[in-house]
Amino acid sequence: MKKIIGLIAAIGLTTSIYANENTGCGLGSLIIKNQNTVALQVLAATTNGTSGNQTFGITSGTSNCAKPNNYVSNDKLNKFVSENMDELALDISAGHGETLSTVAKLMNVENNAEFSAKLQANFSNIYASQNVTSASVIDSIAKYM
Repeated sequence: MKKIIGLIAAIGLTTSIYANENTGCGLGSLIIKNQNTVALQVLAATTNGTSGNQTFGITSGTSNCAKPNNYVSNDKLNKFVSENMDELALDISAGHGETLSTVAKLMNVENNAEFSAKLQANFSNIYASQNVTSASVIDSIAKYM
């Protein structure tokens, strides 16, 4: 019995050190600010899970959540690349162009010339086959940022 109580106390002390790291952002972190016990962390996590607001918090940057810098750009980037695959291939192979500039802007690239040169040098890796998908192109481009 003493071992069980000791184990519970050790778990309680250990988890109190990591308060808020376990439950993340969301309504639970707003309501239960001092999550220094297992019970409070479970309550915060349950509140986050049942209210379903963490996704909204992450996408909007609310509820103690940090919004990713390029979240909005990702949707626009995916749509733009999928609609302009051929034009983008031509621009990357040339090392410049309006389509490539737009992709750089959507990806928050600061040095367009360097970015364009890297993509041009790695064109065959980005457009590895005729059946390449827009998602694959974006993933490949991201490697050279």
